Amino acid sequence: MFKKIVLPNGLRILTAPMKDTNTVTTLVMVGTGSDYETKNNNGISHFLEHMIFKGTKKRPKPLDIKRELDSIGSISNAFTSHEFTGYFIKAGKIHLDFSLDLLSDIYKNSLLKEEELIKERQVIIEEIHKYKDTPTSFIWRMWEHLLYGDQPAGWEIVGTEEVLKKLKRNDFVNYWSTHYVSANTAVIVAGNFDEKETVEKIKKYFSSIRVAKTGNSPTVMEGQKKPMIGIGYKETDQTHVVIGFRGFPVSHKDIYALQVLSIITGGNWSSRMFETIREKLGLAYNVRTVEDSFSNRGYFVTYAGVDHSNAKKAIQTILNEYKKLRGKGVSQKELKLAKDYIKGTSLIGMEASDAVADFIGIEEIITGKPLTIDEVFGKIDKVTVNDINRVARFIFQPASLNMALLGPYKEKKEFEKILKF
Repeated sequence: MFKKIVLPNGLRILTAPMKDTNTVTTLVMVGTGSDYETKNNNGISHFLEHMIFKGTKKRPKPLDIKRELDSIGSISNAFTSHEFTGYFIKAGKIHLDFSLDLLSDIYKNSLLKEEELIKERQVIIEEIHKYKDTPTSFIWRMWEHLLYGDQPAGWEIVGTEEVLKKLKRNDFVNYWSTHYVSANTAVIVAGNFDEKETVEKIKKYFSSIRVAKTGNSPTVMEGQKKPMIGIGYKETDQTHVVIGFRGFPVSHKDIYALQVLSIITGGNWSSRMFETIREKLGLAYNVRTVEDSFSNRGYFVTYAGVDHSNAKKAIQTILNEYKKLRGKGVSQKELKLAKDYIKGTSLIGMEASDAVADFIGIEEIITGKPLTIDEVFGKIDKVTVNDINRVARFIFQPASLNMALLGPYKEKKEFEKILKF
């Protein structure tokens, strides 16, 4: 369970007491990410996330912040996505005041020094290089670009070297001032703490943050009439392939049916893709199906890493499994197993205070109406075999079929012949 309070300035406070833990996680979520960027500042959300830790008036050097965090044995980090940016500290329950003080300080008072900006720019460029050198990461960037093309939904969250090199300090100050405001921010605390005292502490530390109206919600253009293929040439040891379809935004009435379908398709060891591609045919070590949803879009996709000689066979096998699901549907036994799997893994994950904070915080930023875990389970329980089969028939259509392929390939033609559905 959790409680939500909205302050007069628009700041949202969400508290989730967990009496059986000795830790507390404090998470500050900001409703901005690469979806809110332009071509001229793509990557600035992620870059700013790095810069926030580079010094404040109270803690002028990056090492000052790091030493304080290390001195209490905390786990701290930050993350940027398409639609949100988050900063968190997980520490012993006696260190809640410290966490609130430090997070509010970097949120409100970051210096954004020019010399730190210059150094961190190169760090992020190396991060870009790392992603490009990691096929299992880069294939997903290829996938999103294939689906959404030259618009924020299809751009890199980390940005590009060309754009990053042009960003000036004033760009960061303007972006920070526009997006890091009270109505666009949520403070989440999960763990062992006194709820009433903690709300008052959050008010104390965050009452002075900037007050401003937030901008318009991002939009996405989705127009597709036939299957599409994206090829990335790279001398890899494996062919990395993702094949899937456009899905639902997070608020869609059938989102829970689609989530259950993803588990049945390739979400665990007993799923269809895993059983066929790995166990029966021995084509891949890593094969999995993922359903990912955002406020305005979503996708349903299966990934596999296979030997180059088995690439076409793996593609055909994945497509065949999709066809079986569309044509014959799923069984009651599969549905029950998938539901139980979702519930079990969710409960395991929610034993940790940082997982609870993430769950609440992400849902708050994307939907504005986070559900409790019991409410989510209630939605899952209502999914029927007919729901699953109806959604499979709707989603698994040639007009929304896409494939991204990374390996020693330069031509699409040989794969266009087998991408039939």
